[in-house]
Amino acid sequence: MRLWWWLPLLMLMATIACGIALTHYGPAGFDEPLLLWFRVSGDIGQLAGPQWAAAFWIGLTWLGDTAPRIVIASLTILGLLILRRWHSALFMAGILLSGIALSTTLKFWVGRPRPQLVTHLDHINSLSYPSGHALNSTLFYLTVALMLSPLLSRRAARWTLYAVATILSLATGVSRIALGIHYPTDVIAGWVISVAWVWLWFAVAMHYWPKALPQSSSNP
Repeated sequence: MRLWWWLPLLMLMATIACGIALTHYGPAGFDEPLLLWFRVSGDIGQLAGPQWAAAFWIGLTWLGDTAPRIVIASLTILGLLILRRWHSALFMAGILLSGIALSTTLKFWVGRPRPQLVTHLDHINSLSYPSGHALNSTLFYLTVALMLSPLLSRRAARWTLYAVATILSLATGVSRIALGIHYPTDVIAGWVISVAWVWLWFAVAMHYWPKALPQSSSNP
């Protein structure tokens, strides 16, 4: 049980420490090469690939925007309420709202500026570390999958839900690098923090709030 408590906390602390170090000592060795990998050689303002590459990456980054997350989260919570799973609905809302607060707090605490190596292809007005899109989209998709999968009777459906959540989380994070508005380390930090945060919430719930966790189905 101690591992379930301390490991996510250590992940959070290590990721925050890395962000502070990157802010003071400069980008990681792979940050700038990966940013340039998405651009045409010799033209930092143009994305590599076909003409529709920009629209593709902007479409993926939209998956991590606030509006679609609010709509899907509201529908999921509403579904839990209809099923009379009051504790689960409140638990899910707590995870998602606390994730937004955590992301905003860490950005100001670490204070890392946005990368200026390539042209930004999306509107931004906040600090860089961790990536809010990577953190909150992963937190959102992972939480939805974990809350809904136990309600599915078939194992294949549960694993499909997990796969979709993982793909959407990864795609959203990579899109922020492609658009030039986050270092890869910002995105990796967002993924790690979101996993640690969900892990911590579920560890606490297993010990203190078991009614919040939906019952798992064992059907094949």
